[in-house]
Amino acid sequence: MSFYDKLEQNRKFLNENEEEILSYLLDHGENLLDTTIREVAGHFYTSPNTIIRLTQKLDFSGFQQFKEDFVAALKIQKSLGELYSLDDMIIKTKQLINEETITNMTRAIHEADNILFFAVGLSRFPAEEFSERLKIVGKQSQTFIDPHIMKHNAQIMSEKDLAIAISISGRHQSNVYAATSRSKIAGAKTLSITGFSSNALANLTDLQLYGFSSPLKINGLDATDRFSIHYLTNYLFDKYIEQYHHLDTSTT
Repeated sequence: MSFYDKLEQNRKFLNENEEEILSYLLDHGENLLDTTIREVAGHFYTSPNTIIRLTQKLDFSGFQQFKEDFVAALKIQKSLGELYSLDDMIIKTKQLINEETITNMTRAIHEADNILFFAVGLSRFPAEEFSERLKIVGKQSQTFIDPHIMKHNAQIMSEKDLAIAISISGRHQSNVYAATSRSKIAGAKTLSITGFSSNALANLTDLQLYGFSSPLKINGLDATDRFSIHYLTNYLFDKYIEQYHHLDTSTT
């Protein structure tokens, strides 16, 4: 299992303090090899055992293995050549993809009578593209502009329906989380595509995909790119076509 596979599967087990420490470790990159466990513990005014427990929750034997595997993963990326930030995002996002999860998601899409997308702001654009592409292959799919209508439709879903929630933050206090929660209570299958973090939306849904992004706010407004989200929705659609439809690559 790769370094990023372990993070993707186990990061949800971390508490808020451990998440903060993990973010600090990930920010240090290759310099982490020269960092001691006591230095990290001292930075957060905690004990070395806290750091060890954190890495073990992520399925590493301890801090040393975490460091070595992380640095090895970074070197693999660098071996692919000089990377731009967008290239880096895609490589990291691709490493997070679990093919078993993809298979379960394509099956859920195939079996769903209706597919509702929950997304607001900039996340609505990959949702709308995905929805329109699903319509081309005969799926009943819908996106929403008004969050009130989105939440209303969520609560009248059935166990034969699928909710796909897309959010970079995946935060609890959001219209997307509220709609997803209502759809889950109604009995629908739920799927989320979020930024790479231990977030409330991912913890709520039945199936999850994670993408790397670079958070950006301008004048207090969210301007974070959805490049990795577009990548994941395209990847998921391609796998769905490959599994359940004859692939016609001709264009008009």
